[in-house]
Amino acid sequence: MTQTSKRYHCCLSIEGAIKNAKDLKGCITLDNGQVLMSVKEIRDFMKSQLALGRRVLPCGDCDNFDYQTGCKGHEVEDESNNDKH
Repeated sequence: MTQTSKRYHCCLSIEGAIKNAKDLKGCITLDNGQVLMSVKEIRDFMKSQLALGRRVLPCGDCDNFDYQTGCKGHEVEDESNNDKH
């Protein structure tokens, strides 16, 4: 019998990113490839995301993401519980 479990992607709190923008310089890449390198760029971008009603942003690709709560999880087969024949 195959068992499944859920895995979750990480997300970034927008409010936290605004407060800690100096620690995120060079860590945020927009969809167009631009890397945010200044505190002002990071704060401006995060404020624009808040204006869209978002609370969190995905850290990477996630096809089951909610901008209020983050990754909703992904079912994965739990290989450690499979019988080996």
